[in-house]
Amino acid sequence: MSRIFSRSPYIIEIDESGQTSSKIELTLWNGSTEPSAPQYILSKNIPASNLTQTLYNVSPYIREYFNFNQFSGNAGAYETPTSTNFYVNVRIKRFATDSSGESELDSTVYTAFDGFGKYEEGSNPDLGKVLLSEGVYTYYKKGNYSNQDRLSGSITFDAEAGDVVRYTNLSTGTVNNFTISSDGVTNFDRLYTPNRTNGNKVEFLEGGSSIVWTATFKPIEECKYTPIYIDFINRYGAWSRMFMYKTSKKSLSVTSNDYNLMQSNLVNYDVKEGQKQQFNISGQESIKVNSGWVHEDFGSHLQELIMSERILVNNRPAKCKTTSLDIQTGLDDKTISYSLDFDFNNDFINSVI
Repeated sequence: MSRIFSRSPYIIEIDESGQTSSKIELTLWNGSTEPSAPQYILSKNIPASNLTQTLYNVSPYIREYFNFNQFSGNAGAYETPTSTNFYVNVRIKRFATDSSGESELDSTVYTAFDGFGKYEEGSNPDLGKVLLSEGVYTYYKKGNYSNQDRLSGSITFDAEAGDVVRYTNLSTGTVNNFTISSDGVTNFDRLYTPNRTNGNKVEFLEGGSSIVWTATFKPIEECKYTPIYIDFINRYGAWSRMFMYKTSKKSLSVTSNDYNLMQSNLVNYDVKEGQKQQFNISGQESIKVNSGWVHEDFGSHLQELIMSERILVNNRPAKCKTTSLDIQTGLDDKTISYSLDFDFNNDFINSVI
Protein backbone atom coordinates (compact mmCIF):
# COMPACT_ATOMS: atom_id res chain seq x y z
CA MET A 1 0.00 0.00 0.00
CA SER A 2 1.58 3.27 -1.16
CA ARG A 3 0.90 6.65 0.43
CA ILE A 4 1.42 10.24 -0.73
CA PHE A 5 1.63 13.20 1.68
CA SER A 6 0.85 16.05 -0.65
CA ARG A 7 1.96 19.13 1.30
CA SER A 8 5.46 17.98 0.35
CA PRO A 9 6.51 17.34 -3.26
CA TYR A 10 5.87 13.82 -4.51
CA ILE A 11 8.21 13.13 -7.41
CA ILE A 12 7.50 10.60 -10.16
CA GLU A 13 10.62 9.65 -12.12
CA ILE A 14 10.78 8.20 -15.63
CA ASP A 15 14.26 7.35 -16.88
CA GLU A 16 14.24 4.53 -19.43
CA SER A 17 17.11 3.66 -21.72
CA GLY A 18 16.69 5.27 -25.12
CA GLN A 19 13.61 7.29 -24.22
CA THR A 20 13.02 10.56 -26.06
CA SER A 21 10.01 11.73 -24.03
CA SER A 22 7.76 10.58 -21.20
CA LYS A 23 4.19 10.98 -19.97
CA ILE A 24 2.11 10.34 -16.88
CA GLU A 25 -1.66 10.01 -16.56
CA LEU A 26 -3.04 11.15 -13.22
CA THR A 27 -6.47 9.89 -12.11
CA LEU A 28 -7.90 11.26 -8.84
CA TRP A 29 -11.08 10.36 -6.99
CA ASN A 30 -12.78 10.45 -3.58
CA GLY A 31 -14.82 7.41 -2.65
CA SER A 32 -15.01 4.01 -4.32
CA THR A 33 -15.67 4.78 -8.01
CA GLU A 34 -12.60 5.41 -10.15
CA PRO A 35 -13.13 7.79 -13.09
CA SER A 36 -12.85 6.23 -16.53
CA ALA A 37 -10.42 8.88 -17.78
CA PRO A 38 -7.51 10.71 -16.13
CA GLN A 39 -7.98 14.31 -15.00
CA TYR A 40 -4.41 15.25 -15.91
CA ILE A 41 -1.99 14.15 -18.60
CA LEU A 42 1.54 15.53 -18.20
CA SER A 43 4.35 15.03 -20.68
CA LYS A 44 7.97 16.12 -21.18
CA ASN A 45 10.75 15.73 -23.71
CA ILE A 46 14.12 14.62 -22.38
CA PRO A 47 16.58 17.50 -21.73
CA ALA A 48 19.33 15.93 -23.86
CA SER A 49 20.31 12.62 -25.45
CA ASN A 50 22.74 11.95 -22.60
CA LEU A 51 20.26 13.13 -19.93
CA THR A 52 17.11 11.07 -20.23
CA GLN A 53 15.65 11.52 -16.75
CA THR A 54 12.26 13.28 -16.52
CA LEU A 55 10.57 14.22 -13.23
CA TYR A 56 7.00 15.16 -12.32
CA ASN A 57 5.73 16.64 -9.04
CA VAL A 58 2.13 15.43 -8.65
CA SER A 59 1.34 16.96 -5.24
CA PRO A 60 -0.20 20.28 -6.44
CA TYR A 61 -2.77 18.40 -8.54
CA ILE A 62 -3.77 16.14 -5.64
CA ARG A 63 -4.34 18.95 -3.13
CA GLU A 64 -7.32 20.24 -5.11
CA TYR A 65 -9.31 17.17 -4.06
CA PHE A 66 -9.17 17.51 -0.24
CA ASN A 67 -12.08 19.06 1.65
CA PHE A 68 -11.92 19.62 5.41
CA ASN A 69 -15.01 21.85 5.72
CA GLN A 70 -16.68 19.16 7.80
CA PHE A 71 -15.26 17.82 11.06
CA SER A 72 -15.42 14.19 12.17
CA GLY A 73 -12.32 13.73 14.27
CA ASN A 74 -13.85 12.86 17.63
CA ALA A 75 -14.82 9.28 16.71
CA GLY A 76 -16.40 7.83 19.89
CA ALA A 77 -16.38 4.49 18.05
CA TYR A 78 -14.09 1.84 16.60
CA GLU A 79 -13.32 1.09 12.93
CA THR A 80 -15.48 3.95 11.66
CA PRO A 81 -14.86 4.70 7.96
CA THR A 82 -13.09 8.06 7.53
CA SER A 83 -14.83 10.65 5.37
CA THR A 84 -13.70 10.21 1.76
CA ASN A 85 -13.27 14.00 1.54
CA PHE A 86 -10.26 13.72 3.86
CA TYR A 87 -8.13 11.57 1.55
CA VAL A 88 -7.71 11.02 -2.19
CA ASN A 89 -7.28 7.87 -4.25
CA VAL A 90 -4.62 8.36 -6.92
CA ARG A 91 -3.73 6.23 -9.93
CA ILE A 92 -0.52 7.13 -11.74
CA LYS A 93 0.31 5.56 -15.09
CA ARG A 94 3.81 6.06 -16.45
CA PHE A 95 4.67 6.03 -20.15
CA ALA A 96 7.95 6.29 -22.06
CA THR A 97 8.49 6.98 -25.75
CA ASP A 98 11.51 5.75 -27.67
CA SER A 99 12.30 5.01 -31.32
CA SER A 100 9.73 2.20 -31.38
CA GLY A 101 6.91 4.36 -29.99
CA GLU A 102 5.10 4.89 -26.69
CA SER A 103 4.71 2.13 -24.11
CA GLU A 104 3.09 1.95 -20.68
CA LEU A 105 5.61 1.19 -17.94
CA ASP A 106 3.31 0.64 -14.95
CA SER A 107 0.12 1.69 -13.18
CA THR A 108 0.17 2.30 -9.41
CA VAL A 109 -2.64 3.20 -7.01
CA TYR A 110 -1.83 5.41 -4.01
CA THR A 111 -3.74 6.81 -1.04
CA ALA A 112 -2.98 10.52 -0.63
CA PHE A 113 -3.30 12.60 2.54
CA ASP A 114 -2.88 16.35 3.04
CA GLY A 115 0.18 15.89 5.20
CA PHE A 116 3.88 16.60 4.87
CA GLY A 117 7.26 15.03 5.35
CA LYS A 118 10.14 16.79 7.05
CA TYR A 119 13.31 17.73 5.20
CA GLU A 120 15.40 15.22 7.16
CA GLU A 121 13.03 12.41 6.11
CA GLY A 122 14.13 12.80 2.51
CA SER A 123 12.18 12.62 -0.74
CA ASN A 124 8.76 10.94 -0.96
CA PRO A 125 8.60 9.71 2.67
CA ASP A 126 5.91 7.19 3.55
CA LEU A 127 4.87 8.13 7.10
CA GLY A 128 3.21 4.78 7.77
CA LYS A 129 -0.24 3.40 8.41
CA VAL A 130 -0.95 5.40 11.58
CA LEU A 131 -1.81 9.07 10.95
CA LEU A 132 -0.81 10.34 14.40
CA SER A 133 2.57 10.90 16.01
CA GLU A 134 3.69 8.55 18.75
CA GLY A 135 3.97 9.97 22.26
CA VAL A 136 1.92 10.96 25.30
CA TYR A 137 -1.46 12.70 24.92
CA THR A 138 -3.99 13.90 27.49
CA TYR A 139 -7.76 14.38 27.53
CA TYR A 140 -10.28 16.15 29.74
CA LYS A 141 -11.58 13.58 32.21
CA LYS A 142 -14.46 15.45 33.83
CA GLY A 143 -18.10 15.21 32.78
CA ASN A 144 -20.27 13.36 30.33
CA TYR A 145 -18.34 11.44 27.70
CA SER A 146 -21.07 12.17 25.15
CA ASN A 147 -20.26 15.91 25.20
CA GLN A 148 -18.05 16.93 22.29
CA ASP A 149 -15.72 18.96 24.51
CA ARG A 150 -14.96 15.85 26.60
CA LEU A 151 -14.16 13.45 23.74
CA SER A 152 -10.53 12.39 23.59
CA GLY A 153 -10.23 12.50 19.80
CA SER A 154 -9.58 9.82 17.23
CA ILE A 155 -6.72 7.97 15.55
CA THR A 156 -6.86 7.51 11.78
CA PHE A 157 -5.36 4.36 10.25
CA ASP A 158 -4.66 3.52 6.63
CA ALA A 159 -4.80 -0.14 7.50
CA GLU A 160 -5.24 -3.60 6.04
CA ALA A 161 -7.47 -6.48 7.06
CA GLY A 162 -5.82 -8.41 9.88
CA ASP A 163 -4.04 -5.43 11.44
CA VAL A 164 -4.84 -5.05 15.14
CA VAL A 165 -5.48 -2.02 17.38
CA ARG A 166 -4.72 -2.89 21.01
CA TYR A 167 -5.91 -0.95 24.08
CA THR A 168 -4.22 -1.52 27.46
CA ASN A 169 -5.71 0.04 30.62
CA LEU A 170 -3.01 2.12 32.37
CA SER A 171 -4.17 1.06 35.85
CA THR A 172 -5.45 -2.50 35.58
CA GLY A 173 -3.44 -3.69 32.59
CA THR A 174 -6.57 -5.09 30.96
CA VAL A 175 -6.03 -5.64 27.22
CA ASN A 176 -8.67 -5.31 24.49
CA ASN A 177 -7.87 -6.08 20.86
CA PHE A 178 -9.76 -4.92 17.76
CA THR A 179 -8.92 -6.74 14.53
CA ILE A 180 -9.44 -4.58 11.44
CA SER A 181 -11.89 -6.31 9.14
CA SER A 182 -11.10 -4.73 5.75
CA ASP A 183 -8.54 -2.60 3.93
CA GLY A 184 -9.09 1.16 3.99
CA VAL A 185 -8.88 4.43 5.91
CA THR A 186 -10.66 4.16 9.24
CA ASN A 187 -10.96 5.94 12.60
CA PHE A 188 -10.63 4.50 16.10
CA ASP A 189 -11.34 6.35 19.34
CA ARG A 190 -8.21 7.07 21.33
CA LEU A 191 -9.88 5.47 24.33
CA TYR A 192 -11.57 2.15 24.84
CA THR A 193 -14.66 3.37 26.70
CA PRO A 194 -14.15 1.35 29.95
CA ASN A 195 -10.64 2.86 30.18
CA ARG A 196 -11.84 6.47 30.39
CA THR A 197 -11.21 6.80 34.13
CA ASN A 198 -7.63 5.48 34.03
CA GLY A 199 -6.50 6.15 30.46
CA ASN A 200 -4.92 3.62 28.12
CA LYS A 201 -2.01 2.76 25.91
CA VAL A 202 -2.79 2.17 22.23
CA GLU A 203 -0.62 -0.06 20.06
CA PHE A 204 -0.89 -0.80 16.34
CA LEU A 205 0.08 -4.34 15.38
CA GLU A 206 0.82 -4.76 11.69
CA GLY A 207 -0.55 -8.10 10.54
CA GLY A 208 -1.75 -8.67 14.09
CA SER A 209 1.70 -9.54 15.45
CA SER A 210 4.32 -6.79 14.95
CA ILE A 211 3.98 -3.63 17.09
CA VAL A 212 4.93 -0.67 14.86
CA TRP A 213 3.34 2.26 16.72
CA THR A 214 2.53 3.17 20.35
CA ALA A 215 0.91 6.14 22.09
CA THR A 216 -0.38 6.77 25.60
CA PHE A 217 -3.55 8.70 26.48
CA LYS A 218 -3.87 10.01 30.04
CA PRO A 219 -6.78 11.76 31.81
CA ILE A 220 -6.43 15.25 33.27
CA GLU A 221 -8.91 16.40 35.90
CA GLU A 222 -9.17 20.21 35.81
CA CYS A 223 -11.50 21.64 38.46
CA LYS A 224 -10.86 25.40 38.27
CA TYR A 225 -10.78 26.24 34.55
CA THR A 226 -12.82 25.08 31.58
CA PRO A 227 -10.32 23.51 29.16
CA ILE A 228 -10.18 24.65 25.55
CA TYR A 229 -10.24 21.86 22.97
CA ILE A 230 -8.44 22.32 19.65
CA ASP A 231 -8.96 20.16 16.56
CA PHE A 232 -6.56 20.49 13.64
CA ILE A 233 -5.21 18.70 10.59
CA ASN A 234 -1.88 17.27 11.68
CA ARG A 235 1.28 16.56 9.67
CA TYR A 236 -0.21 13.27 8.46
CA GLY A 237 -3.30 14.95 6.98
CA ALA A 238 -5.72 13.64 9.64
CA TRP A 239 -7.79 15.31 12.35
CA SER A 240 -6.06 15.45 15.74
CA ARG A 241 -7.23 16.86 19.09
CA MET A 242 -5.43 18.52 21.97
CA PHE A 243 -6.54 20.31 25.13
CA MET A 244 -5.31 23.52 26.75
CA TYR A 245 -6.23 23.19 30.41
CA LYS A 246 -5.47 26.47 32.15
CA THR A 247 -6.72 30.05 31.94
CA SER A 248 -7.91 31.36 28.59
CA LYS A 249 -8.66 34.97 27.68
CA LYS A 250 -10.90 36.18 24.87
CA SER A 251 -10.57 39.63 23.35
CA LEU A 252 -12.23 41.72 20.66
CA SER A 253 -10.44 44.16 18.37
CA VAL A 254 -12.43 46.69 16.34
CA THR A 255 -11.52 48.50 13.14
CA SER A 256 -13.44 51.28 11.39
CA ASN A 257 -13.15 54.23 9.01
CA ASP A 258 -14.01 57.85 9.81
CA TYR A 259 -15.30 60.68 7.67
CA ASN A 260 -16.01 64.33 8.38
CA LEU A 261 -19.72 64.93 8.82
CA MET A 262 -21.49 67.86 7.23
CA GLN A 263 -23.71 69.54 9.86
CA SER A 264 -27.42 69.42 9.08
CA ASN A 265 -27.75 73.11 10.00
CA LEU A 266 -24.68 75.34 9.86
CA VAL A 267 -26.36 78.28 11.64
CA ASN A 268 -28.09 76.41 14.45
CA TYR A 269 -26.53 72.93 14.55
CA ASP A 270 -27.15 70.28 17.20
CA VAL A 271 -23.99 69.87 19.32
CA LYS A 272 -24.89 66.16 19.86
CA GLU A 273 -24.53 65.57 16.14
CA GLY A 274 -20.71 65.64 16.14
CA GLN A 275 -18.30 66.42 13.35
CA LYS A 276 -17.07 62.88 12.57
CA GLN A 277 -18.90 59.67 11.71
CA GLN A 278 -17.70 56.04 11.74
CA PHE A 279 -18.47 53.48 9.05
CA ASN A 280 -17.33 49.96 8.08
CA ILE A 281 -17.08 48.98 11.74
CA SER A 282 -15.79 45.44 12.01
CA GLY A 283 -14.78 43.27 14.96
CA GLN A 284 -12.30 40.38 15.22
CA GLU A 285 -12.38 37.95 18.15
CA SER A 286 -9.25 36.25 19.42
CA ILE A 287 -8.32 33.94 22.28
CA LYS A 288 -5.14 33.28 24.29
CA VAL A 289 -4.86 29.77 25.73
CA ASN A 290 -2.50 28.12 28.19
CA SER A 291 -1.59 24.46 28.44
CA GLY A 292 -0.70 24.10 32.09
CA TRP A 293 2.09 21.66 33.00
CA VAL A 294 2.51 19.18 30.17
CA HIS A 295 4.62 16.22 29.07
CA GLU A 296 7.73 16.84 26.99
CA ASP A 297 6.04 15.30 23.91
CA PHE A 298 3.58 18.20 23.88
CA GLY A 299 6.09 20.48 22.15
CA SER A 300 6.30 18.28 19.05
CA HIS A 301 2.49 18.10 18.89
CA LEU A 302 2.34 21.91 19.05
CA GLN A 303 4.70 22.14 16.09
CA GLU A 304 2.13 20.24 14.03
CA LEU A 305 -0.63 22.54 15.29
CA ILE A 306 1.04 25.82 14.35
CA MET A 307 1.92 24.36 10.92
CA SER A 308 -1.70 23.31 10.30
CA GLU A 309 -3.87 24.95 7.63
CA ARG A 310 -7.17 23.88 9.25
CA ILE A 311 -7.84 24.58 12.94
CA LEU A 312 -10.96 24.55 15.11
CA VAL A 313 -10.86 26.11 18.60
CA ASN A 314 -13.87 25.02 20.65
CA ASN A 315 -15.43 23.96 17.34
CA ARG A 316 -14.90 27.40 15.77
CA PRO A 317 -12.61 27.94 12.75
CA ALA A 318 -9.44 29.77 13.74
CA LYS A 319 -5.89 30.56 12.71
CA CYS A 320 -2.85 30.40 14.95
CA LYS A 321 -1.23 33.81 15.49
CA THR A 322 1.73 32.28 17.32
CA THR A 323 4.46 32.06 14.71
CA SER A 324 7.44 31.01 16.83
CA LEU A 325 7.73 28.35 19.48
CA ASP A 326 10.50 27.57 21.96
CA ILE A 327 10.45 23.79 22.40
CA GLN A 328 10.89 23.15 26.11
CA THR A 329 12.54 20.11 27.68
CA GLY A 330 12.39 18.63 31.13
CA LEU A 331 16.17 18.83 31.44
CA ASP A 332 16.44 22.55 30.68
CA ASP A 333 13.05 23.87 31.79
CA LYS A 334 12.07 21.40 34.57
CA THR A 335 8.37 22.20 34.32
CA ILE A 336 6.92 22.72 30.84
CA SER A 337 3.99 24.92 29.82
CA TYR A 338 2.96 26.74 26.65
CA SER A 339 0.64 29.57 25.61
CA LEU A 340 -0.80 30.18 22.13
CA ASP A 341 -2.78 32.95 20.48
CA PHE A 342 -5.58 32.40 17.95
CA ASP A 343 -7.77 34.62 15.80
CA PHE A 344 -11.23 33.28 15.02
CA ASN A 345 -11.80 33.15 11.26
CA ASN A 346 -14.98 35.18 11.13
CA ASP A 347 -16.13 38.75 11.65
CA PHE A 348 -17.92 39.52 14.89
CA ILE A 349 -20.79 41.05 12.87
CA ASN A 350 -22.40 38.63 10.44
CA SER A 351 -21.20 39.80 7.02
CA VAL A 352 -21.88 36.65 4.98
CA ILE A 353 -23.32 37.54 1.56
